[in-house]
Amino acid sequence: MLESNAVLLGRFVSESAGRTLPDEVLDAARLCLCDWMGVAIGARDESAGVIVRESVAEMGAHGASTVLFGRSTTPALAALANGTLAHCLDFDDTHIGATTHTSAPVWAATIALAEALEADEGQMLHAFVAGFEVSARMGRGLGQFATARGLHSTGIFGRIGAAAASASLLGLDAERAAHALAAAATQASGLTASFGTMAKPYHAGKAAMDGVLSAQLSARGFVAAPVVLEPGGGLDSAILQDGSRQIAPVDFERWEILRNSFKPYAACHLTHPAIDAARQARVKPCEVRSVRARVSELAQKITGGTTGRPDTPLAAKFDLKYCTALALNSSALSARDFAEPWRPDERVGELAQRIETQGEKWIDYASAILELETMAGIHTVEVEVAKGHPGNPMGWDDMADKFEGLTESRLGKDWHDAFAGLRNFGAGGTFRAVRQTLSGLV
Repeated sequence: MLESNAVLLGRFVSESAGRTLPDEVLDAARLCLCDWMGVAIGARDESAGVIVRESVAEMGAHGASTVLFGRSTTPALAALANGTLAHCLDFDDTHIGATTHTSAPVWAATIALAEALEADEGQMLHAFVAGFEVSARMGRGLGQFATARGLHSTGIFGRIGAAAASASLLGLDAERAAHALAAAATQASGLTASFGTMAKPYHAGKAAMDGVLSAQLSARGFVAAPVVLEPGGGLDSAILQDGSRQIAPVDFERWEILRNSFKPYAACHLTHPAIDAARQARVKPCEVRSVRARVSELAQKITGGTTGRPDTPLAAKFDLKYCTALALNSSALSARDFAEPWRPDERVGELAQRIETQGEKWIDYASAILELETMAGIHTVEVEVAKGHPGNPMGWDDMADKFEGLTESRLGKDWHDAFAGLRNFGAGGTFRAVRQTLSGLV
């Protein structure tokens, strides 16, 4: 008889601390950590992060868990603040199969709870990998359809992943771990209608917080409904009420963390294929008469129905026309292009008005085709796999460039030492050194 998802997932989490992880898996977890820390530090002044951080401080809870740019508090509240901060720039990683920003909630929960438990770096890496793998398996094949139906996958599968990482750190047995995952699943939330507002990064922060709480409750005997983790067990039927898709039976044939993707651009991942195509077009903006951006149906649904004249930097990150116009104007699409206070370049807005977007059923999530009409004729640029996706990945040198761009203004020359510490995370003593660097953040 096949074992249930709840049994398999619970066992996977409970055995995570003693599991021998392949070197490439550990390296991938460190790459996620570097990305997570970089985007969180770079988001220091983002309004959503500031508001949540100040609200956490007002609660007056005392604890040993670090709040970036704030004072320490309880694990759940630190996870809330740091998880929100890590998603503020919308520059954090995405697991394509689950359509989930996984590291934002899972690393936030892992670090916050690990500090309170005085866990070592090895335990943290193993817990994070457990959380990532559980999140990816629960969301695999479901995330894209959840997004298309108006639900933010990060608020669903990121929450379950945060609970798995927390359960690993708490040393829960298989049964208790399954209840922790189920407790997180019943709190699943987040609406795509909130995209382009402060509520989107809050989804990631709340997922981190609820993951920690779910594991802490389960450790005390809290009983949830593990059946929701099964195909047709409740979570999937709530997401897709037409029954067209179900949670897949769990298998552990491959490491999902090796199929993660990282963002070279500080905008919604769905805009990246068109951005890559625009950057490769090598045409002068003044010569462009019109552009047709052919993208996936999901990219069109989430980012295509826009004006090209966003009124906030958050909205700009989800405006396919505006992002494509930025790329055609040779912008790097870094965090600076979406900074507050919002002062959009009028030339970019004018070019965006000449861009038409079209969703195509046969075009993949990571692909795009740009058809540009210029004074010299029609130019077509096709991107099969956008930079940062599996098949065209970012490596350590790419991540170092991204980390420097996000943190140098805060860390100065110390950015290099912080990055080196994160890259060697697990070697012993590196987290202590990183914490010393971060403790100076104001």
